[in-house]
Amino acid sequence: MDEIKVGFSSFGWIWPAYCSIYDYNMNIATPAYPKLEQQRQALLRQLSDLRELRRGSLTEQFLTVKHADGSKVRRGPYPLLTRKDAKKTVSVRVTDPTLVPLYRQQIQTLREFERVVDQLARVGEQLGDLAVAEVVPKKTSGGVGAKRRGASVGRSHGEPAGT
Repeated sequence: MDEIKVGFSSFGWIWPAYCSIYDYNMNIATPAYPKLEQQRQALLRQLSDLRELRRGSLTEQFLTVKHADGSKVRRGPYPLLTRKDAKKTVSVRVTDPTLVPLYRQQIQTLREFERVVDQLARVGEQLGDLAVAEVVPKKTSGGVGAKRRGASVGRSHGEPAGT
């Protein structure tokens, strides 16, 4: 069976997700299904390669300092890691300059994670649409005869009313 094990690690615990082509007992009646399933598997492989993630953004903070003689001096830039936490903005100054490139990479990896998850959701919706299309019969458009809305019983198509 074609199966990929994907583990999402956060806060020291791992949640494994097993994803298989055979997850659903679908009759593969459409040629789009195998292509979508291949896209899904490729996206899951991409997710499994993304390791270090960090929420937020890195900005530069500048401070204006007033000296004893009254002159103002602009100090900085100081790297600042900013993120949202429970509807509040939390900012932490990064005091070790060697961490800045690492944080930038982790933030970029999170953006990539979000992009891949968005694509995975889109492919999953398309697969879901195919599954629904197999269960729900297609409706025919513009039917003729007594089953047509508004057609009276005993009257066929093209016959004038009242004959």
